[in-house]
Amino acid sequence: MRGRRFLAATAEAVLASVVAVGLFASGSFFPVLGIVLSLLCPLPFVVVGLRHGRTMLALALALATLVLIVPLSPQQGLIFLLEFGAPALVLHEGLRRGARSDVLVVGVAVVLVVGGVAVLSLATGRWDEPVRAIEQHLDGLLADMEALTAQLGLSDGPGAVDAPARRLRAALLAAFPGLLFVGSLLTAAGYAFTLQAMIRRWPVQFGGAQPAAFRWELPELLVWPFIGSGVCFLIGIPPLRVVGLNGLIVLLGLYFLQGLSIAAFLFRRFQLPRFLATLSVILLVFQPFFTLLVAGLGLFDVWFAFRRLSLPRSPGQP
Repeated sequence: MRGRRFLAATAEAVLASVVAVGLFASGSFFPVLGIVLSLLCPLPFVVVGLRHGRTMLALALALATLVLIVPLSPQQGLIFLLEFGAPALVLHEGLRRGARSDVLVVGVAVVLVVGGVAVLSLATGRWDEPVRAIEQHLDGLLADMEALTAQLGLSDGPGAVDAPARRLRAALLAAFPGLLFVGSLLTAAGYAFTLQAMIRRWPVQFGGAQPAAFRWELPELLVWPFIGSGVCFLIGIPPLRVVGLNGLIVLLGLYFLQGLSIAAFLFRRFQLPRFLATLSVILLVFQPFFTLLVAGLGLFDVWFAFRRLSLPRSPGQP
C-alpha cells in the first residue's frame, strides 16, 4: 500500500513539473495569454506539496528545473526557480502552517519582487547595477510600444525619442518600485485566494485542511506612513517626491486589497445578489475611479471598522 501511494505521489510530482514547464513556456509562444498562463506556474507545485508533503514538492521543482536546464541552459533553470519556485515554497509553507492571508500575501509579494529584480539583473548581466537593469527593461518595453503604435498607424515610426516618450520613461522609472510591488501583491493575492478556494472545495484531497477565509486587515498605524508618503510627494523635492510616490502606490495597493475584503464581507453579510458582484468586478477592470473607491474603503476602515459595524448586536448591547 505504501509503495502504491509513493508511486502515485511521484506520478503527481512528475505531472506537476510537466504542467509547470508548459505554463512557463507558454509565455514565449503566446504574446498576452501566455504571460497570464505563465503566472500560474507555482500552483501545481503548491498543490503537490499540500497533498504529499515537502519531499514531493522538492522533487517536482527539481524535475522542472532539470527539464529547462538540459535542453536550454542553466540560466533558464535559475530564472524559473527565482520567478516561480521560491514563491511556490513560501505559499506552501504559509498555507500548511495556516498563516493569515495578509501576512502570506505580503510575504509572497516580497519574494516575487526580489525574484523579479534578480531575473532582470541576470538577463541583462548587471548584478551590481539593478537600477540600470530596470532602465534597460523599461527601454525595451517602450521600444515595443513604439513599434506597436507604428504598426497600428498611430505614430510616424520608432524614430527618435520625443519629449513625451522621455517624460513617460522618467515617470515609469520613478514609479517602477511601487508598481512592481503592487503587481506582485495582486499576483500573490490571486495565488492565495485560488489555493484557499481549492482547499475549501476539496478538503479531503488536501488532507482535510480547513483554511480560514481570505481576510485582509491592516494595522491601524499604517495610516501614518500613508500620510507621510503624501507629505513627501507634495513637498516637491525630487528625491522625496519619488519616495512619496512609491509609498503611496504601495499603500494604495495594500488598502485596495483591504477594501476588496470589506466589500466581499458586506456582500456575504447582506446576501446581495451575485450579479452585483459580477458588475463590481467589471467596474474594477474598466473603471479606475471605482478602483480608487475600493482603496478608499480600505483606508477609511481604520476609522469606521465597517466589518464590526455591520455585525448584528445583542439586545442589551448599546
